[in-house]
Amino acid sequence: MRMKVMLGLGLVVAIAAGAALAKPRNGELGVYLDPNGNVVGTYSVSCDGVFSYSGTRTSNAVANGQLFCNLP
Repeated sequence: MRMKVMLGLGLVVAIAAGAALAKPRNGELGVYLDPNGNVVGTYSVSCDGVFSYSGTRTSNAVANGQLFCNLP
């Protein structure tokens, strides 16, 4: 049982680390959170891949929207 718990925790940590290192996609909108879960900044990546942000950048970025890119 203990081995299953350790493997599960290792998998969760690996997924979280991969998500933290992932580069935002074009058209992505998101927020930066502090350790308490409060929003301290926002970011956006234009459809052309231009990154911009306001507020404080942290290692805890959460995507919460998407622009409509390449519409017909």
